[in-house]
Amino acid sequence: MVEVNLNCESDTKPEKYVIENVLNGKCDIILNENIAEKTREDEDGKTKTYFTYDMYRISKNNYRDTLETDLADNTNFAVWLNFAKEQYAKQIIEISDNERIAALEQAIIDIGEVIGND
Repeated sequence: MVEVNLNCESDTKPEKYVIENVLNGKCDIILNENIAEKTREDEDGKTKTYFTYDMYRISKNNYRDTLETDLADNTNFAVWLNFAKEQYAKQIIEISDNERIAALEQAIIDIGEVIGND
């Protein structure tokens, strides 16, 4: 399973990758891309540095001793990142029948407002 959080923010620069939750031969791999350093003024008028990035988490991946070395290599990192993006795109978003009906009802209301029907 792949989870994606786009437009993340942090006060500290995120690592390009993180391996965590190593347990029973499995682990989570976090891949961060589009890491950018930005600044803004805080309430006191002081300039504050922060980082934005996109995060991909691959859950319950097989752990191996060479995993960190593999991720440190730019080519292998790109392969892992592309894998995460492809897997995320393939995931089926499951919604209940009630959520589906509510979404359809809202869509009908929205269409009615656009075409001028009340």
